Amino acid sequence: MKLKRLTTLLALTAIWLTGSGHVGNPLVVQEGNAGPYGLRVLVRPPGVIPGLVEVIVRSTSPNTVPASLSVRTAFWRFGLKGAPPADTMRAVPGEAGSFATQVWIMESGSYAFHVTAAGPAGNGTFVVPVTSVATTASTLPPWLGWLLAALGVFLVLGLLSIVGAAARESTVAPGTQPALPERRRARRAMSVAACVVAAMLFGGWKWWGAVDSDYRRGLDKPLVVESSVTAGDARALTLRVTDESWTYVDPKEPGVRKQSGTPLIPDHGKLLHLFLVEAGARGAVAHVHPLRTDLSTFTTPVTGIPAGKYWLFAEAVRESGYTVSMADTVDVPAGSSAPNTDGDDAWTAAPALATGAPAALADGGRMTIAIDGTPVVRRDVTIRARITNADGSAAVLEPWLGMAGHAMVVRTDGQVFMHLHPMGTGSMAAQERLMRREAGDTVNHGEAQPTMAPMPGHDMAAMRATSGLVATNGNVAFPVAFPSAGSYRVFVQVRRPGHAVETAAIDVTVPAESAKP
Repeated sequence: MKLKRLTTLLALTAIWLTGSGHVGNPLVVQEGNAGPYGLRVLVRPPGVIPGLVEVIVRSTSPNTVPASLSVRTAFWRFGLKGAPPADTMRAVPGEAGSFATQVWIMESGSYAFHVTAAGPAGNGTFVVPVTSVATTASTLPPWLGWLLAALGVFLVLGLLSIVGAAARESTVAPGTQPALPERRRARRAMSVAACVVAAMLFGGWKWWGAVDSDYRRGLDKPLVVESSVTAGDARALTLRVTDESWTYVDPKEPGVRKQSGTPLIPDHGKLLHLFLVEAGARGAVAHVHPLRTDLSTFTTPVTGIPAGKYWLFAEAVRESGYTVSMADTVDVPAGSSAPNTDGDDAWTAAPALATGAPAALADGGRMTIAIDGTPVVRRDVTIRARITNADGSAAVLEPWLGMAGHAMVVRTDGQVFMHLHPMGTGSMAAQERLMRREAGDTVNHGEAQPTMAPMPGHDMAAMRATSGLVATNGNVAFPVAFPSAGSYRVFVQVRRPGHAVETAAIDVTVPAESAKP
């Protein structure tokens, strides 16, 4: 059992190094309004920082397409006052209403991408939260390394030859052969030059090794966590963050540990969103919200799912807008428990599966799930769900956690997990916090976040209206980009008035194709 657990953890750790924010997925897809213009923004962060970020924006409002777009990246700590100038986006040939550009990211952390649209209908700005971290170190191809080494040897030999010639022939009359003393002087000069060059090369090698080691230490790594579930009819899960970076000891208060970085803030009203997916992503799932008992520990009842091995994924948002992800595997023993009293937890032992026909829900309701077109690696698509009542009428969807619905995307080997909202992969809490930062609010509020204040050029009412807070005609949609090829299971969760949260799923295969613009 321990060997299996270790194998699973190593697999999750290996894939985590490819992204942050969501396990195994560095891509950001966000929908919203820039004034009168509906936009979908796809951000493809680099694996190496400093690095170039690809930004693609598509118009989602056919009747109000912007004439021009620009994007400006603002690091959370400094905001727009310390940001570089905006980069103008170019129109994508053959794709009406699509724009693209590349922008530089100079350090890891939380960014606000300010996408500004201009056109006949007016101007507006849409803020996209992006968590960008270094996940890999670039390496030279072997052939290029050998080529550079050969060129380096050539340059060193050339330098020593020049030093020797200068020492041997600089004092000899033209046409006269150097005598033995001049040749000896040349050998001594070349020996000294060789020592100096060797010292310089050694010093450069040591310096570069130190820089490389420092960079690799800063690569994004999964937080070390421990999770366990007690057995019986008071079954409870405990998640403890044991990573040394999670807390620190304040030198002014010896023995007192404090939260590292900026504090956690509620996202959709919860400090932590935790997901249990039965290993293989083919069985039970749970979406619960543990309570924080101390700086490093979260606990929650576990109800409604059978005993077995589960993949655990959890997400929290920091005050800076940085999304923290955690992953583990946990054995869930037999038993059950009363759910959290807030009524926002959701679970199912066997989610309804939509195949060629809609999935059956309680009381004869139906949920149809489909994906626009054929999914392509690193290209944005839309997951659409339509929910109907038993009589075929469009279902009314009750807001759950502030949204008309939530979705989970899990690759069936456990190496990719995404928690989606109708607004996209990003966090509305992060988006609003970054916008408040621009409005002048630089005070850390932690769990007591204030109401979002309006900002010039930022239509909060329109942003909320298009972010999935309200669903009409029983429809809810989730923009997403699959980061890699493979077999996925997509879970969609909604709540109808008078019902518990209902879950349906479909299977999606993403072919191994090159990314398109």
